[in-house]
Amino acid sequence: MTILQMINFLGGLALFIFGMNKMTDNLHAVAGSEMRRILKMLTNTPLKGVVVGMSVTALVQSSSATTVMLIGLVNTGVMTLNQAVGVVMGANIGTTITAQLIAFNIGHYAFAFIIAGVSMLLIRRSRVMERWSQIIIGFGLLFIGLNVMSSAIMPLRESQMVRDFMVYLAGNPILGILTGTVFTMLIQSSSASVGIVIVLASSGLIPFEGALYLVFGDNIGTTITAWLAGIGTNYTARRVALVHTLFNIFGTILFGLLTYLGIFTVIINRITPGNVYLGENLARHIANGHTFFNVFNTLICLPFASFFAWAASRIIPEDKIDTISLGEPKHLNYHVINNSELAINQSLKEMREMLRLVRLGLIVSYEAFKDKNYKKQIRVSKIEAAIDHLQREVTLYLVAVNERTSADDIIQKIPALLHTVNDIEKIGDYTEEVNRILNYQISIQKHQLSPEFCSMIDDLHAKVMFMLDLCVDYLEDMKDDFSYKIIEMEGRINEQHHNLRAKILGEIQNGVCDPAGGLNTIDYLDQVEVIADKLKNLVKAGSHKFVYKQRSDFPMDDDDDSPELNILES
Repeated sequence: MTILQMINFLGGLALFIFGMNKMTDNLHAVAGSEMRRILKMLTNTPLKGVVVGMSVTALVQSSSATTVMLIGLVNTGVMTLNQAVGVVMGANIGTTITAQLIAFNIGHYAFAFIIAGVSMLLIRRSRVMERWSQIIIGFGLLFIGLNVMSSAIMPLRESQMVRDFMVYLAGNPILGILTGTVFTMLIQSSSASVGIVIVLASSGLIPFEGALYLVFGDNIGTTITAWLAGIGTNYTARRVALVHTLFNIFGTILFGLLTYLGIFTVIINRITPGNVYLGENLARHIANGHTFFNVFNTLICLPFASFFAWAASRIIPEDKIDTISLGEPKHLNYHVINNSELAINQSLKEMREMLRLVRLGLIVSYEAFKDKNYKKQIRVSKIEAAIDHLQREVTLYLVAVNERTSADDIIQKIPALLHTVNDIEKIGDYTEEVNRILNYQISIQKHQLSPEFCSMIDDLHAKVMFMLDLCVDYLEDMKDDFSYKIIEMEGRINEQHHNLRAKILGEIQNGVCDPAGGLNTIDYLDQVEVIADKLKNLVKAGSHKFVYKQRSDFPMDDDDDSPELNILES
């Protein structure tokens, strides 16, 4: 294989993975919220969980996305581990749809999908239309990548050394399974790795049995995403990742043995048109092998769903570490909504979770800035999305409380609480802006940020983090001493912001500092100042029992687009 052929193969692989990710991400964006609600509502039995998991994964085209959603739901207590087991099994079946699509061999029409997707993108009239155009483009890129890979590896058919190695791989089940596992762990997509297996087999480089061993390994390798999503979650959520792994390992051992004995290959050959031993319809045979591996494995394991949950519980013991919500509400219990006072307290608890996420976002942004860690940078947008989701859930909950209650004191509180949850969501937006300034604006400066400006950022970060910690504690008991400290800290931040801003502008004017570094530091100071203002608004609302009365002569401190509302003591 020449260097050019290797580049073409890797380029085709890159296109395939890029197309897969673009299609999956946009499908998830279009259907994610609704899928999350379906997962919560329709998984009270393992069998229903299988059906829901299969349907959701078929729609979003990623078992990893479904498992990550599951981990979030289990982490927040919305779903139990037993409910999640069935969904995991169904997700494995749903993800095989991609391999079935690849087996249709519609790569000749790949550019038609690109044309359709780009045309939709150019005339888009809404965000939804833009998402669907990206889905179609991703689908087309997927097949273009497959075509490029197929063309690149075609000359390998003439290499005796390559053919001997592939025959050895096919005859060694353990090596084949390990190869599939490691490769899928690296690219984090079983659909992509199965697609590559189909390309290799269709080119005559891998016999059917060897392709099946690789596919079995792919199913184990894809569980790495669940483990990555489980980092930082509670023990129950990590058990979901373990169930996913145990389920696939069990299936791989069983069907790997059946393949070695020739039983599974005969079954797939009989239910698929064409004779695989004559090289007929090989892509469909591999796709069906992938599908029926997961279908049969689910049918065998479903009666023992509780055993998998028990085994995971024994391997990962319970711990008492409290974890931060990742976007699913922990405290919004609709069963207590008729008790309006209790429901209000539950909404305040959820606002604390939002503030904890804000705190996490600022910490991750700052650490990414210090460590120059790209992976941490991109986490911030996911944290901000979780804050947005919690805002929607809290808002819907408060509206429901307002509809159910006739108590005047509760009705008076609802507007203030809605304003407060909106303020917290705005802080989440400012957190994302802080991340952009620290990790994008400053990173493209011509000159490195000076120690003086770094020191300013360090000091303001410490102050706003201290203020956030006080606000999280304040929302628990509404103690006056916390409110005094928060308001005092906001005054310090404002004064420091004013003085530092004037100092930096003077240095820029006098040519004694790097202008880009100075302006970027000012941008950071501005964001911290508005975060402090929003946190002060939260405390003002709480100290006056969350009762607002509209008055134009006494506006809030913030300068956003919300109506001018004054807090009056009830």
